[in-house]
Amino acid sequence: MKEIHVATFGTPGAGKLQSPLPPVALTALQAIQSTKVYPKGSEFFLEGQSPTGIYILYSGRAEMSVTDNEGRKMMLGMALPGDVLGLSAVVSGKHHAKTAVAAMPSQAGFIKSKDFLHFLEHHSEAAFWVVQLLSDRVITTLEQISSIKHTPSRDIRE
Repeated sequence: MKEIHVATFGTPGAGKLQSPLPPVALTALQAIQSTKVYPKGSEFFLEGQSPTGIYILYSGRAEMSVTDNEGRKMMLGMALPGDVLGLSAVVSGKHHAKTAVAAMPSQAGFIKSKDFLHFLEHHSEAAFWVVQLLSDRVITTLEQISSIKHTPSRDIRE
């Protein structure tokens, strides 16, 4: 399975989060999050669910998937430590387009949607960072789409 970076925040090191954000913004962000360990199989969010907040993955991995029109699960990849989960749904206010499930015991910080959006309103450098992350996600998605190999379908009348 391909490892993907959903939206890289930074990798925790020695108990401190390394981030592109200035110290004031990082401190404010850490003040509004709660951190906990999610056992393997825990659902961060489900495809079609209304967003409740973002998750910053500090350790472990999260399996990212979607369901096709026939109800089959399609794996998109694996979110890694430093990835931000649920970002596009929270920023857009739309339902989650995919499901995120802990693939192993994982530690993540959770920030409620309204708290995160309020944070972005007061920290323009963080808002710019989110724009960069979402732009990177669009580029990655387009690259994934362009790499899909189409196989010719068989004529069912044979």
